[in-house]
Amino acid sequence: MRRKNIHALAKIIAEHAGKSGAEVGEIVTVEPDCLMCHDRGIAKVVRRFEQMGGKKVWNADKVVVIFDHVYPPPRIQDAESQAKSRAWMEAQGIKNFFPGDGVCHIVIPEKGFAYPGSLSVGSDSHTVTYSALGAFATGMGHSDLASTMCIGTTWLRVPETVRVDVHGTLSPWVEAKDVLLKMLGQYGEAMCTYKAVEYAGPTVESMNMDHRLTMCNLAIEIGAKTGYIAPDDVTWEYMKGRKDRALCSPQTTDSHKDYEAIYDVNVDGLEPMVALPHDLANVEPASQLASVKIDEAVLGTCTGGRLEDFRAAAAVLKGKKLHPRTRMIVNPGSTEIYLAAMNEGIIQTLVEAGADIGSTGCGPCSGCQLGMLGSGEVSITSSSRNYLGRMGSPESNIYVASAATVAASAVAGEIAPPAAVVK
Repeated sequence: MRRKNIHALAKIIAEHAGKSGAEVGEIVTVEPDCLMCHDRGIAKVVRRFEQMGGKKVWNADKVVVIFDHVYPPPRIQDAESQAKSRAWMEAQGIKNFFPGDGVCHIVIPEKGFAYPGSLSVGSDSHTVTYSALGAFATGMGHSDLASTMCIGTTWLRVPETVRVDVHGTLSPWVEAKDVLLKMLGQYGEAMCTYKAVEYAGPTVESMNMDHRLTMCNLAIEIGAKTGYIAPDDVTWEYMKGRKDRALCSPQTTDSHKDYEAIYDVNVDGLEPMVALPHDLANVEPASQLASVKIDEAVLGTCTGGRLEDFRAAAAVLKGKKLHPRTRMIVNPGSTEIYLAAMNEGIIQTLVEAGADIGSTGCGPCSGCQLGMLGSGEVSITSSSRNYLGRMGSPESNIYVASAATVAASAVAGEIAPPAAVVK
């Protein structure tokens, strides 16, 4: 009989460990439903797999490989590394291979590899994104993933769960990204270290799936091992055509006692927010940063490259031109998003404004593609991180904001809230 009063995430972990229940702090061995590697991780995982004596992956159907960080390959060594990875995947019989289909953390949910009740691991910290579907999802190191490929299991410590209740009415141009930036500014980047964070409350319940995925994508930025949003009608609507509901195994939380802490976040009156270099917890309203001149605006990435982000940016840019000193780099989050944005006229709006449209993938976010920053240059980006030197020169500065604020700043040539340029 299942133990009572445990969180949905503990139930998901227990189910994948073949147990009737799991206690917080318990270390268990689980078999994942999905093991994801991207192009910057697969070669290292394969090398460790072979060093461990691995011959054949435990289940080729559960391994998903996505080329997104350095695809198409910008350097000779990237092309050669990807060729070796392709040959290894062919020999292993791995069919779930998506080169250039988009950012891994957008493609995995789109293709139905993550779903309510599933457990996913991946070679990237933003694997936590998939937890928006009512799932457990976390990033792992290359050696852990290689070991899992060999034997089909890995270990997990059942984390404590913190619940964040978000309530209030979001003002025009305020998005999920702004809510998380507010939390970072209020509680810091160690808010949920190695804990799970569940987002709940009426504001979260009213969000569409794109915004929920953004919330969970940023769970890692407050230290969380995984995010979580309880599946509801929004979840099941998103899953249509992606995963048969009968094949999902959603779980429920038994009691309020299952949370280590509950935070209350009121978003009434919240303004578009911006994280300043080089710390996501250093947050100020965009309206207070007009003195910051912008050289480059970046729209895209696993955090800000979804269709809702593109819609918001296009609503700001419609009929406008970029400021003469500002370039704008755009990378659609996936082929699915790119096609939808084309069909809605969004891509045309962005191009007419002066933006450069790049490949579906990570773009300049982690310093791997076109759009690098030079010494002294300043960027505002819809991505998730602003570490020193992340997008180019260590003498450049990165500001993190929502897609709408990025677009507004590209028009103004300086950091600006959308309301300042949309009259």
